[in-house]
Amino acid sequence: MPESDSPPERRRPPTIRDVAKHAGVSKSLVSLVLRDPSRVSEKSRAAVKDAIDELGYRPSALARSLVSQNSGLLGIITSNAHDTFYADVLEGVSSYINASERALMPLILHGNHEEASESLAATRFLELRVEALMLMGSALSDAAIERYGREVPAATVGRWVEGETIDVVVNDDRRGGELAAKYLLDLGHRRVAHITGGTGNGAKERAASFRRTFEEAGCRPTIVPGTYLQAGGADGTRRLLETLDQPPTAIFAANDLAAIGTIDVLRRAGYRVPEDVSVMGYDDIALAALHAIDLTTINQPARQMGETAARLVCERVNSGSREGQRVLIEPALVVRSTTQPV
Repeated sequence: MPESDSPPERRRPPTIRDVAKHAGVSKSLVSLVLRDPSRVSEKSRAAVKDAIDELGYRPSALARSLVSQNSGLLGIITSNAHDTFYADVLEGVSSYINASERALMPLILHGNHEEASESLAATRFLELRVEALMLMGSALSDAAIERYGREVPAATVGRWVEGETIDVVVNDDRRGGELAAKYLLDLGHRRVAHITGGTGNGAKERAASFRRTFEEAGCRPTIVPGTYLQAGGADGTRRLLETLDQPPTAIFAANDLAAIGTIDVLRRAGYRVPEDVSVMGYDDIALAALHAIDLTTINQPARQMGETAARLVCERVNSGSREGQRVLIEPALVVRSTTQPV
């Protein structure tokens, strides 16, 4: 039998000594070029740069962190890997990091909105000596978040925390619930329902504001429990159809994923959207704008929230500041084709 080809020998990555030898300079001069090129002559800089390009040398971030005692890492914990809102937030984080020379390198773990999982993720990040933590829609207690904030600069996105050491970036959920209610009232809807986001961050504020605005107009909306997932919207809608003598003329779901679940159940039950039942969501995720969905919703600018949180926490790492900031971001109504007048 013919002998099988042996796997190719793995090439050793070039070292700083290889660069120095190739450029005909000392190792310390190469280090100086990498650390502070302004202190090196143009001729030497060019020789070192050419050697780096030809050899494909990459400085070791691990070695650099061991010397400086700074990992350059940002630990990010998301509460729900299935919620595309947080994917949009992460886009904003990446946008800031890619545009900033002094930004941290992100590492991401999903906590699945479970306190134990998020606590374990935070512990692992701190063991890796991350320089900052970012918590997206966290299920952790305020006390736990404040405790982490005393160890490293920390920021929360979509979750209000009372603590002087935490950067907080949140959408004005009370204003968002009010916008949804006033829009449906202006369309003439009086027999309305709201499917809540359960224990999700901001869900209680959206529901309370929605209910209060309708009650001030002399109407009492039907409130049923749900979640921030498609299944939560679907289950809430089935509960409405099973318990009410007549379906509501409009349903406000706690977020866009839940609204998509609502629309699916309504259509399967033979109801037209929006001719029979208008449907609204919250978040304005990318899916909401697709032609097949075209969902009326409340926009909370996820990318802006991610960029803001990343900027705040990275600036605190670079400045050494321990004091967090509060940023309340205004929501906006986005009208599409899933709503119409009664």
